[in-house]
Amino acid sequence: MIAKKQTFSRVRIALDGCSFDECRFEHCHFVFNGYMGVMLTGCSFEACSWEFAGPAANTITFMTALYGGGSQELIEATLRKIRG
Repeated sequence: MIAKKQTFSRVRIALDGCSFDECRFEHCHFVFNGYMGVMLTGCSFEACSWEFAGPAANTITFMTALYGGGSQELIEATLRKIRG
């Protein structure tokens, strides 16, 4: 899906392979599997929920295990890099 300057309300959106430019999302539920990239540029989000599934969920689980297993600094450094 490629969308530009659209409003989405109360829908479930599978993000993999999608591109959204200057879109507005209201009460949407997003699912990211991690099979393909996603572009979210200049979008706004109101009361949306996020779900990580498939490989993306595996990555979150792995990072959680690293954090709990004594590699807190690795995960904190990763988060600092994400924040820029």
